[in-house]
Amino acid sequence: MKRYCLFFITILLSSAVSAQGVFDAMRYAETPINGTARYMGMAGAFGALGGEAGAISDNPAGLGIYRNSEFAVTAKALIPVTQGSWQTTRQQDDFNFCLNNASFVLSFLNSEKEKGVLASNFGFGYNRLKHFTRSFSLQGASSLNSMTDYMAGFTNGLSEDDLKLTEEYEPFDNENVPWLSILAYESQLILPGGGNTWHSLLKAGEKSQPFYQAQESGYIDEFAFSYAANVSDKVYLGASFTMQTLDYSLISSYKEIFQEGGSFILTNRFSTSGFGWNFKFGAIVRPTDFMRVGASIHTPTYFTLRDGFKGKSVYDTTIKGSVETPNGQSNYRFTAPLKFQASMAFIIAKSGIISLDYMLADNRGTTRLKHVSSDLFLDTEPFALDNEDIKNFARIAHTVKLGGEYRINKAFSVRAGMALVTPSMSDRAEKFVPLNTIRTDMEYMMDRGSIYGAAGFGYRSTFGFGVDVAYAYRQKIDLFKPYNSTIEPATVKTHYNNILLSLSYKF
Repeated sequence: MKRYCLFFITILLSSAVSAQGVFDAMRYAETPINGTARYMGMAGAFGALGGEAGAISDNPAGLGIYRNSEFAVTAKALIPVTQGSWQTTRQQDDFNFCLNNASFVLSFLNSEKEKGVLASNFGFGYNRLKHFTRSFSLQGASSLNSMTDYMAGFTNGLSEDDLKLTEEYEPFDNENVPWLSILAYESQLILPGGGNTWHSLLKAGEKSQPFYQAQESGYIDEFAFSYAANVSDKVYLGASFTMQTLDYSLISSYKEIFQEGGSFILTNRFSTSGFGWNFKFGAIVRPTDFMRVGASIHTPTYFTLRDGFKGKSVYDTTIKGSVETPNGQSNYRFTAPLKFQASMAFIIAKSGIISLDYMLADNRGTTRLKHVSSDLFLDTEPFALDNEDIKNFARIAHTVKLGGEYRINKAFSVRAGMALVTPSMSDRAEKFVPLNTIRTDMEYMMDRGSIYGAAGFGYRSTFGFGVDVAYAYRQKIDLFKPYNSTIEPATVKTHYNNILLSLSYKF
């Protein structure tokens, strides 16, 4: 179908009708445990320990533990294995290799003092906070539920003239018409019922069988500038300014095969990119030689983001064909949650470590979406419903990390850890989409939490060189729906296999 040049309309529409509430917000708010091989080998339980490049991202006071300058780098092989269970269970594997962490620490000791500020340390660090790498496919059972009914409901209240392309009228230009309705109309998936009402092309009692495929990619990276002080070898205080870059891409395909013949495939391409910043403050106290306690607070992360999206329908109804939307864009602000961490660690006979961390992420209270021109701290009308969605369905996420390390001798150490992350949203969460949305991706995932298990070992030479290796396993569970309906959700279980190698040099 011939289309006019439509790029200008995205500027008019996108700020008001493109966001999708708690599901888009939690995708970027939740960041898994990630860092160096030593850090990951103890499941990230380093908040009260410090002296480790990966731990500075959690508690910048850990930088104050250093007594030497250090350069460290970590490479990671990530192997996600995703099992999607709907009517059947299907499994897909992926692979990603990346630089996971790099840090440079400068330690300035004051050897002439016994009390007061004994060391001032500066650090620069790069961290891969999150991978979005994942692909999966689902096959559902034949059902009376059909997205064509959902499309018809979206279109009720619109006339056929609102949806029909003419020489004088382009429906994609009309800011009151959802692009999903235009695709459904032109694909002949919905039919007029009189009085501006619409119904599915399926006959009464006719079933359809759904299929879904998705491929995710992208990352969240962090660049941190940190300072920490060692006060009398008893108190360590630190602060970081961090900048984050976000890049996410999703290519999805939803298909239905109709019982009495015919089908359609709705394909969507969605991407998000942007930049954010925050501050982190922390403290570690050593009340005795065998015990350390720590605490840190991470301010909300303030992102400026841009979404891009495009939908396409390939249909086989009374005729065969395809139709696609223009390229849509949306620019907005996103505030990721405030986080607080408390930690405790015990040093046993100078050879063993047991460490426990607890982190709280205030997804419900501080996560917000905002228009780019609005005040940073105030909700504005375009995102009022999205933010209400976040308040209703987002949950405070709790992370508990337990790790241990045993030094076999001066050169070799072994370590292990486990962690649990509670869900970031309610299992009652539903996707409510504005009736004039220009997005056509109606699917959503409900986070049901994660569990971790890790093990590793390390070697330290007398010349300052260090090598650490770790294997870290993460299992994440999501519930999936292709659109908001009574259809039984699918279970998507992803097994993240992380293999890490860290090299370091102290000088």
